[in-house]
Amino acid sequence: MKLRQRILLLVAVASLVLDTVYVFVQHAITSSGALEGDLFHTALVLLAFGGGGWYAYRAGDVEEQRPMQLIGRTMLAGTLYLLLIGIVKLTANPSFTEVNGIVAPASFSSLMATIVLAIGSGVCAIVVFTGLSRLVFVKRRKSTRRNYAFLLTAASGYVLLAFISSPNGFGVTALETVTLIVSVLALIALLLNAFHFSWILMLSRREKLITLLLAFFGFIFFIILSIYAGSGETVSRALQTYHPLLSAFVNIALDFGALSMGIGFVSTLLHLPTAKEFDRKKMEISTLQNMSRLITQVFDFDELMATTTHLALEVSEGHAAWLELINGRSTHRGNGHGNVTDGGGLVGPSLKNITAVEIGQLCGSDGKPLRELMLEAAHPVLVQDFVADLRLDESTRKMKGIGAMVLVPLSSHGEITGLLCVTRKEAFSFDKDAVNVLSAFADMVSVAIENSTLIRESIVKERMEQELLVAQQMQQSLLPQQLPAAPHYDIAARSIPAYEVGGDYYDVLSLDGNRIGFVVGDVSGKGVSAALYMAQVKGIFQSLSRDGGASTRDILVRMNTPLCESMERKSFISLLYAVLDTDAGTLSFSRAGHCPLLHVRAGEARFLQPEGMALGLDAGGRFADSLREESILLEPDDVVVLYTDGVTEARNAKEEEFASERLAETVARAAAHGAQAILDEILQSVHHHSARAEADDDITVLVLHWRGGV
Repeated sequence: MKLRQRILLLVAVASLVLDTVYVFVQHAITSSGALEGDLFHTALVLLAFGGGGWYAYRAGDVEEQRPMQLIGRTMLAGTLYLLLIGIVKLTANPSFTEVNGIVAPASFSSLMATIVLAIGSGVCAIVVFTGLSRLVFVKRRKSTRRNYAFLLTAASGYVLLAFISSPNGFGVTALETVTLIVSVLALIALLLNAFHFSWILMLSRREKLITLLLAFFGFIFFIILSIYAGSGETVSRALQTYHPLLSAFVNIALDFGALSMGIGFVSTLLHLPTAKEFDRKKMEISTLQNMSRLITQVFDFDELMATTTHLALEVSEGHAAWLELINGRSTHRGNGHGNVTDGGGLVGPSLKNITAVEIGQLCGSDGKPLRELMLEAAHPVLVQDFVADLRLDESTRKMKGIGAMVLVPLSSHGEITGLLCVTRKEAFSFDKDAVNVLSAFADMVSVAIENSTLIRESIVKERMEQELLVAQQMQQSLLPQQLPAAPHYDIAARSIPAYEVGGDYYDVLSLDGNRIGFVVGDVSGKGVSAALYMAQVKGIFQSLSRDGGASTRDILVRMNTPLCESMERKSFISLLYAVLDTDAGTLSFSRAGHCPLLHVRAGEARFLQPEGMALGLDAGGRFADSLREESILLEPDDVVVLYTDGVTEARNAKEEEFASERLAETVARAAAHGAQAILDEILQSVHHHSARAEADDDITVLVLHWRGGV
């Protein structure tokens, strides 16, 4: 509670207590016992009941109040007030004296009963008036505030005139005409505000019935209370004795209650026949809202399917429903007809109050499944009379429990991806609105299913990307982490896969004290399968290369046999294996269908291409017979480059390859700058030529720069 409201409540309570004491004191010291025209008493009454009324009105948020709660609170106040009147009349039965129209309590006990009745009447009037005022502002319109201001103004004028003209007030008798006019204006204001019942439209059938009952009894209670407060001997005299202001305010509040309850009863009664239809519309809106939340919140496919059929029954008030997704069948919309291509079946149907066997028995007159009616029409199909519809097979029409049916297509990007079917037990129970709502619902279902499918695919894709990232890290670990170096030579190498993993392979091995082995290979294809073969080649090569006495040709011949046994027929591996004798400065190499070896000396480049067949193509003698070994004697500043076809076949936007000539020119241009500088120049030139963020093929380059000094 806010501090300002607490202070207001304390002021109202304090004023009421002080006024009660003041009334007792004045009664004791005056002979008549009446307080006519007492301004101090009037001020205390205004502070007590005006402050209490303002506190009651501001104690809660008007927009959060429910009409039924407000009516119930008003009814409770009226009931308690009636009970209070009955108790006072039975126990105290106060009596009053009247002299020149001025009413005064006849005894001290009558004074006490007067104060109790006055306070009870004032509290009841505050609760009733503030409660009905809140009710006025529920579903407010532009004119609501204006009408309510008119009510407050007219009611205030009426209360003020009642005090001025009353014998217990100032006793002015020349204001009858003005009082009558203001009374009529107050009545008009009450009617204007009492007719504000647009919120009744928003109530459900159950709420309308409760409101009807409350309004009926409320009307009776407030009529009785108005009679008691207006002309009843005890209550009206008690209120006049206590203060005419309070008496007039209580009359206004009770009249407001009687008019509001009466008009509310009639208005609710008139809207009751449409309550069921309104409930259905509310259910449809609520279901569509739930479906819209499903689109963004439910990603589990099975949960989505089950929830969809449940909501379909809610939105249509159906008896049974099922959802079918169609696999391998697409219906393209065009000219109002569906172009159906067969070849598939149902995927994951979701059923409510019907079995898959019963669905399978639903057939058209041509013996085809009933869903074909919808697929051929490519729009919702309504079967109003299941028993008499000739579009259905005779055995289908004899099925029990189905009177009417709606088949609605699920579509995505112009293609029918499934159907939603809802049945009712009664024939002719679906109207056009129901079909339209189900169609709108089916569109939302299609979006939800598509979202769920996309999310599942994105999760699978993300998992695959994570697995490929791990595979990439593992593949990088298979490549040499550190290359050998010596004063008379240096080596640089790098492999760049076109995808996360690739099929290119290079290795540098120290064979014995003075020999180093170089190998560069390329597995046919790209991606995971190529990477697996690459790992297999590495294992075989490292195990065979430890035979220090074997030539490069012998190693390749011995590698071919296990690879032919394990590789698919359409796969093969090109490989170039070279051995450098660091003492003699000789380089021996064999080529198994791989790119030529590039040798650059004194700015002149040549491509060495001894004969040889790729690994894995032939398990017999053809491979060994085709293989040749060559040797070259290196001189200071010679450069040897081993590479894969991803370098020379890199294409630009004009589909021009990088080609061997550009490779030779690039190496010759950077030959004097060391192996790493040559490697960087090659990769930069290839990237500049292709001008693409990603390569079309795996790129692998190994550079040997011979400084000499043997």
